[in-house]
Amino acid sequence: MGSSYMFKLTTLLYALLVLMTASLAHARTYDDVIASKYIEFAVYRDFAPYSFMQEGEPAGIDVELGKYIARELGLEARWLWLTADESVDDDLRNAIWKGSVIDRKKADVMLRVPYDREYSYAQDGYGLPRNDMVVMLAPYHKESWQLVRDLNKTGEVRNLAIFQYQAIGVELDSLPDFFLVGIYQGRLRENVHHYATVFGALKDLNAGKLSAVAGMRSQLEWGLPNRPGNFDIDDDGLESLGRKTWDIGIAIKENYRQLGYAVNDVITAMIENGDMEKIFSQYRVSYHLPSTYELDAE
Repeated sequence: MGSSYMFKLTTLLYALLVLMTASLAHARTYDDVIASKYIEFAVYRDFAPYSFMQEGEPAGIDVELGKYIARELGLEARWLWLTADESVDDDLRNAIWKGSVIDRKKADVMLRVPYDREYSYAQDGYGLPRNDMVVMLAPYHKESWQLVRDLNKTGEVRNLAIFQYQAIGVELDSLPDFFLVGIYQGRLRENVHHYATVFGALKDLNAGKLSAVAGMRSQLEWGLPNRPGNFDIDDDGLESLGRKTWDIGIAIKENYRQLGYAVNDVITAMIENGDMEKIFSQYRVSYHLPSTYELDAE
Protein backbone atom coordinates (compact mmCIF):
# COMPACT_ATOMS: atom_id res chain seq x y z
CA MET A 1 0.00 0.00 0.00
CA GLY A 2 2.88 2.36 0.85
CA SER A 3 4.61 3.57 -2.31
CA SER A 4 1.69 2.73 -4.65
CA TYR A 5 -0.79 4.57 -2.44
CA MET A 6 1.46 7.60 -2.13
CA PHE A 7 1.98 7.70 -5.90
CA LYS A 8 -1.79 7.62 -6.52
CA LEU A 9 -2.39 10.27 -3.84
CA THR A 10 0.30 12.52 -5.28
CA THR A 11 -1.15 12.08 -8.77
CA LEU A 12 -4.65 12.93 -7.52
CA LEU A 13 -3.46 16.04 -5.66
CA TYR A 14 -1.56 17.19 -8.73
CA ALA A 15 -4.66 16.71 -10.90
CA LEU A 16 -6.75 18.71 -8.43
CA LEU A 17 -4.17 21.48 -8.41
CA VAL A 18 -4.22 21.63 -12.20
CA LEU A 19 -8.02 21.81 -12.20
CA MET A 20 -8.03 24.57 -9.58
CA THR A 21 -5.46 26.57 -11.51
CA ALA A 22 -7.40 26.12 -14.74
CA SER A 23 -10.56 27.28 -12.98
CA LEU A 24 -8.84 30.42 -11.74
CA ALA A 25 -7.45 31.13 -15.18
CA HIS A 26 -10.63 30.37 -17.11
CA ALA A 27 -11.97 33.41 -18.97
CA ARG A 28 -15.71 33.90 -18.46
CA THR A 29 -18.37 34.12 -21.14
CA TYR A 30 -21.21 36.63 -21.03
CA ASP A 31 -23.52 33.94 -19.62
CA ASP A 32 -20.92 33.06 -16.96
CA VAL A 33 -20.68 36.69 -15.91
CA ILE A 34 -24.45 37.20 -15.72
CA ALA A 35 -24.93 33.94 -13.79
CA SER A 36 -22.23 34.89 -11.26
CA LYS A 37 -23.90 38.27 -10.59
CA TYR A 38 -20.58 40.11 -10.72
CA ILE A 39 -18.19 41.51 -13.34
CA GLU A 40 -14.49 42.03 -12.73
CA PHE A 41 -12.61 44.98 -14.22
CA ALA A 42 -8.85 45.27 -14.57
CA VAL A 43 -7.75 48.77 -13.54
CA TYR A 44 -4.31 50.25 -12.99
CA ARG A 45 -3.01 50.53 -9.45
CA ASP A 46 -2.15 53.98 -8.01
CA PHE A 47 -3.15 55.71 -11.25
CA ALA A 48 -5.08 58.84 -10.27
CA PRO A 49 -7.42 60.21 -11.38
CA TYR A 50 -8.42 56.99 -13.15
CA SER A 51 -8.09 54.27 -10.51
CA PHE A 52 -6.70 54.48 -6.99
CA MET A 53 -7.58 53.85 -3.37
CA GLN A 54 -9.10 56.71 -1.38
CA GLU A 55 -9.84 56.27 2.32
CA GLY A 56 -9.65 52.52 1.84
CA GLU A 57 -12.13 52.41 -1.06
CA PRO A 58 -11.59 52.16 -4.84
CA ALA A 59 -11.98 55.55 -6.52
CA GLY A 60 -11.34 57.25 -9.83
CA ILE A 61 -12.85 57.80 -13.27
CA ASP A 62 -12.42 54.19 -14.39
CA VAL A 63 -13.75 52.87 -11.09
CA GLU A 64 -16.88 55.00 -11.48
CA LEU A 65 -17.19 53.82 -15.08
CA GLY A 66 -16.93 50.18 -13.96
CA LYS A 67 -19.57 50.70 -11.27
CA TYR A 68 -21.90 52.29 -13.82
CA ILE A 69 -21.46 49.44 -16.31
CA ALA A 70 -22.02 46.83 -13.60
CA ARG A 71 -25.16 48.60 -12.38
CA GLU A 72 -26.61 48.76 -15.90
CA LEU A 73 -25.99 45.03 -16.34
CA GLY A 74 -27.48 44.23 -12.93
CA LEU A 75 -24.13 43.07 -11.55
CA GLU A 76 -21.69 43.79 -8.75
CA ALA A 77 -18.44 45.50 -9.79
CA ARG A 78 -15.17 43.88 -8.68
CA TRP A 79 -11.58 44.94 -9.33
CA LEU A 80 -8.39 43.31 -10.50
CA TRP A 81 -5.67 45.79 -9.58
CA LEU A 82 -3.01 45.80 -12.26
CA THR A 83 0.57 47.03 -11.90
CA ALA A 84 1.75 48.42 -15.24
CA ASP A 85 4.30 46.17 -16.93
CA GLU A 86 6.84 47.15 -19.58
CA SER A 87 4.26 47.50 -22.38
CA VAL A 88 0.52 47.51 -23.07
CA ASP A 89 0.99 44.07 -24.67
CA ASP A 90 2.22 42.78 -21.31
CA ASP A 91 -0.69 44.40 -19.48
CA LEU A 92 -3.23 42.83 -21.86
CA ARG A 93 -1.62 39.43 -21.35
CA ASN A 94 -1.61 39.75 -17.57
CA ALA A 95 -5.12 41.18 -17.27
CA ILE A 96 -7.15 39.51 -20.00
CA TRP A 97 -5.92 36.45 -21.86
CA LYS A 98 -3.29 34.67 -19.79
CA GLY A 99 -3.28 36.05 -16.28
CA SER A 100 -0.46 36.93 -13.91
CA VAL A 101 2.43 34.50 -13.46
CA ILE A 102 1.49 34.16 -9.78
CA ASP A 103 -2.12 32.94 -9.85
CA ARG A 104 -3.24 33.19 -13.51
CA LYS A 105 -6.20 35.28 -12.35
CA LYS A 106 -7.81 37.34 -15.12
CA ALA A 107 -10.45 40.06 -15.37
CA ASP A 108 -13.55 40.06 -17.55
CA VAL A 109 -12.90 43.55 -18.91
CA MET A 110 -9.82 45.77 -18.91
CA LEU A 111 -10.35 49.53 -18.81
CA ARG A 112 -8.15 52.35 -20.12
CA VAL A 113 -6.72 50.48 -23.10
CA PRO A 114 -5.41 52.45 -26.10
CA TYR A 115 -8.08 52.22 -28.80
CA ASP A 116 -6.13 52.34 -32.01
CA ARG A 117 -6.79 50.33 -35.18
CA GLU A 118 -3.11 50.37 -36.11
CA TYR A 119 -2.15 49.00 -32.70
CA SER A 120 -4.98 46.45 -32.67
CA TYR A 121 -3.81 44.94 -35.94
CA ALA A 122 -0.05 45.31 -35.36
CA GLN A 123 2.23 42.40 -36.20
CA ASP A 124 5.20 41.00 -34.36
CA GLY A 125 8.67 40.39 -35.77
CA TYR A 126 7.46 37.15 -37.40
CA GLY A 127 4.58 38.80 -39.25
CA LEU A 128 2.00 37.36 -36.82
CA PRO A 129 -0.72 39.40 -35.05
CA ARG A 130 0.55 40.85 -31.77
CA ASN A 131 -2.87 41.15 -30.14
CA ASP A 132 -4.94 38.31 -31.60
CA MET A 133 -5.94 37.10 -28.12
CA VAL A 134 -7.87 40.27 -27.26
CA VAL A 135 -10.43 42.59 -28.80
CA MET A 136 -10.26 46.34 -28.19
CA LEU A 137 -13.50 48.28 -28.50
CA ALA A 138 -15.81 50.87 -26.93
CA PRO A 139 -13.65 54.05 -26.99
CA TYR A 140 -14.85 56.35 -24.22
CA HIS A 141 -12.34 59.21 -23.96
CA LYS A 142 -9.61 61.00 -25.87
CA GLU A 143 -6.43 61.57 -23.84
CA SER A 144 -3.64 63.97 -24.77
CA TRP A 145 -0.17 65.17 -23.81
CA GLN A 146 -0.19 68.79 -22.60
CA LEU A 147 1.98 71.38 -20.89
CA VAL A 148 1.03 73.40 -17.84
CA ARG A 149 3.06 76.63 -17.78
CA ASP A 150 3.57 79.23 -15.11
CA LEU A 151 3.04 82.30 -17.29
CA ASN A 152 4.78 84.46 -14.69
CA LYS A 153 7.96 82.59 -15.64
CA THR A 154 7.46 81.81 -19.35
CA GLY A 155 5.63 84.95 -20.37
CA GLU A 156 4.16 84.88 -23.87
CA VAL A 157 6.67 82.37 -25.26
CA ARG A 158 4.67 79.43 -26.62
CA ASN A 159 7.47 77.21 -27.98
CA LEU A 160 9.85 74.91 -26.14
CA ALA A 161 13.02 76.91 -26.69
CA ILE A 162 12.47 78.79 -23.43
CA PHE A 163 13.24 75.57 -21.54
CA GLN A 164 16.87 76.05 -22.44
CA TYR A 165 16.74 78.57 -19.60
CA GLN A 166 13.72 77.53 -17.52
CA ALA A 167 13.13 74.27 -15.61
CA ILE A 168 10.42 71.86 -16.78
CA GLY A 169 9.26 68.70 -14.98
CA VAL A 170 8.27 65.33 -16.46
CA GLU A 171 7.44 61.85 -15.26
CA LEU A 172 10.48 59.62 -15.72
CA ASP A 173 10.45 57.48 -18.90
CA SER A 174 7.23 59.02 -20.22
CA LEU A 175 6.92 60.06 -23.87
CA PRO A 176 7.33 63.78 -22.99
CA ASP A 177 10.52 62.85 -21.12
CA PHE A 178 12.11 61.21 -24.19
CA PHE A 179 10.82 64.01 -26.42
CA LEU A 180 12.10 66.92 -24.35
CA VAL A 181 15.58 65.56 -23.68
CA GLY A 182 16.04 64.88 -27.40
CA ILE A 183 14.60 67.96 -29.07
CA TYR A 184 16.87 70.84 -30.21
CA GLN A 185 19.83 68.45 -30.32
CA GLY A 186 19.50 67.89 -26.58
CA ARG A 187 19.81 71.54 -25.57
CA LEU A 188 16.92 71.26 -23.10
CA ARG A 189 18.40 68.25 -21.33
CA GLU A 190 19.91 70.09 -18.36
CA ASN A 191 16.59 71.77 -17.55
CA VAL A 192 14.40 68.67 -17.79
CA HIS A 193 13.74 67.51 -14.22
CA HIS A 194 12.59 63.92 -13.68
CA TYR A 195 9.99 62.72 -11.16
CA ALA A 196 8.58 59.35 -10.16
CA THR A 197 5.08 60.69 -10.92
CA VAL A 198 3.74 63.78 -12.61
CA PHE A 199 2.20 64.79 -9.27
CA GLY A 200 5.64 65.27 -7.74
CA ALA A 201 6.45 67.64 -10.58
CA LEU A 202 3.20 69.56 -10.05
CA LYS A 203 4.06 69.97 -6.37
CA ASP A 204 7.33 71.64 -7.33
CA LEU A 205 5.55 73.76 -9.93
CA ASN A 206 3.23 75.05 -7.20
CA ALA A 207 6.29 75.72 -5.03
CA GLY A 208 7.88 77.85 -7.77
CA LYS A 209 10.73 75.39 -8.44
CA LEU A 210 9.64 74.73 -12.04
CA SER A 211 8.28 76.87 -14.84
CA ALA A 212 6.26 74.07 -16.49
CA VAL A 213 5.25 70.42 -16.33
CA ALA A 214 4.49 68.08 -19.26
CA GLY A 215 2.07 65.19 -18.83
CA MET A 216 -1.37 63.77 -19.55
CA ARG A 217 -4.01 66.47 -19.52
CA SER A 218 -6.24 64.50 -17.14
CA GLN A 219 -3.45 64.19 -14.57
CA LEU A 220 -2.43 67.83 -14.91
CA GLU A 221 -6.02 68.94 -14.25
CA TRP A 222 -6.51 66.49 -11.38
CA GLY A 223 -3.20 67.44 -9.81
CA LEU A 224 -3.97 71.17 -9.80
CA PRO A 225 -7.36 71.44 -8.08
CA ASN A 226 -6.90 75.14 -7.31
CA ARG A 227 -5.02 76.14 -10.43
CA PRO A 228 -4.10 79.84 -10.31
CA GLY A 229 -4.81 82.10 -13.28
CA ASN A 230 -1.14 82.21 -14.28
CA PHE A 231 -1.07 78.41 -14.82
CA ASP A 232 -2.02 77.70 -18.42
CA ILE A 233 -2.65 74.20 -19.88
CA ASP A 234 -2.30 73.61 -23.64
CA ASP A 235 -0.29 71.65 -26.21
CA ASP A 236 1.72 74.56 -27.66
CA GLY A 237 5.21 73.40 -28.57
CA LEU A 238 4.29 69.71 -28.78
CA GLU A 239 3.50 69.77 -32.51
CA SER A 240 6.35 67.40 -33.40
CA LEU A 241 5.56 64.92 -30.62
CA GLY A 242 4.94 61.50 -32.19
CA ARG A 243 1.33 61.27 -30.99
CA LYS A 244 -0.28 64.06 -29.02
CA THR A 245 -3.71 62.45 -28.62
CA TRP A 246 -5.05 58.92 -28.41
CA ASP A 247 -8.41 57.29 -27.71
CA ILE A 248 -9.05 55.13 -24.65
CA GLY A 249 -11.35 52.10 -24.68
CA ILE A 250 -11.78 48.60 -23.24
CA ALA A 251 -10.34 45.15 -23.95
CA ILE A 252 -11.86 41.67 -23.60
CA LYS A 253 -10.65 38.18 -24.47
CA GLU A 254 -11.03 37.55 -28.20
CA ASN A 255 -13.57 34.75 -27.99
CA TYR A 256 -15.94 36.48 -25.54
CA ARG A 257 -17.23 39.25 -27.77
CA GLN A 258 -20.82 39.09 -26.53
CA LEU A 259 -19.66 40.52 -23.21
CA GLY A 260 -17.76 43.25 -25.04
CA TYR A 261 -20.83 44.18 -27.09
CA ALA A 262 -22.94 44.46 -23.93
CA VAL A 263 -20.37 46.76 -22.29
CA ASN A 264 -20.02 48.73 -25.53
CA ASP A 265 -23.78 49.42 -25.55
CA VAL A 266 -23.62 50.81 -22.01
CA ILE A 267 -20.63 53.03 -22.82
CA THR A 268 -22.26 54.34 -26.00
CA ALA A 269 -25.39 55.28 -24.06
CA MET A 270 -23.29 57.01 -21.38
CA ILE A 271 -21.55 59.16 -23.95
CA GLU A 272 -24.80 60.06 -25.70
CA ASN A 273 -26.76 60.91 -22.53
CA GLY A 274 -23.95 62.92 -20.92
CA ASP A 275 -23.28 60.58 -17.99
CA MET A 276 -19.73 59.92 -19.16
CA GLU A 277 -18.89 63.61 -19.04
CA LYS A 278 -20.43 63.85 -15.55
CA ILE A 279 -18.02 61.18 -14.25
CA PHE A 280 -15.04 63.11 -15.61
CA SER A 281 -16.36 66.36 -14.12
CA GLN A 282 -16.64 64.63 -10.75
CA TYR A 283 -12.83 64.31 -10.83
CA ARG A 284 -12.20 67.84 -12.17
CA VAL A 285 -11.12 66.48 -15.56
CA SER A 286 -12.31 67.90 -18.88
CA TYR A 287 -13.99 65.33 -21.08
CA HIS A 288 -13.04 64.92 -24.75
CA LEU A 289 -15.01 62.80 -27.20
CA PRO A 290 -13.09 59.93 -28.80
CA SER A 291 -12.10 60.48 -32.43
CA THR A 292 -14.81 58.06 -33.63
CA TYR A 293 -17.54 60.36 -32.38
CA GLU A 294 -15.84 63.46 -33.78
CA LEU A 295 -15.79 61.84 -37.24
CA ASP A 296 -19.46 60.91 -36.95
CA ALA A 297 -20.31 64.55 -36.15
CA GLU A 298 -18.62 65.89 -39.28
